[in-house]
Amino acid sequence: MSQRKIQFIFSLLFLLSYIGLLVIILVVEISDHVNMKKGSNSMMGEIKVLLGVLTGGVGQILNFWFQTSKDTSQQDKTT
Repeated sequence: MSQRKIQFIFSLLFLLSYIGLLVIILVVEISDHVNMKKGSNSMMGEIKVLLGVLTGGVGQILNFWFQTSKDTSQQDKTT
């Protein structure tokens, strides 16, 4: 398997997991049946931490896929 394909799979897996975790936390926060007690089991602190940490990871993934390397730009100039 090529290195680029493995990188794509890991990126996709991370993004899908990120979205899945957000959905799960929001469903638990919204639903009082899952919380068991109305209003007492708030997960807003966890949502803020999750958004902060994982959004940094999303930025790194985007930076990886959309960066331009100096080696390829130098190769383009020489040909």
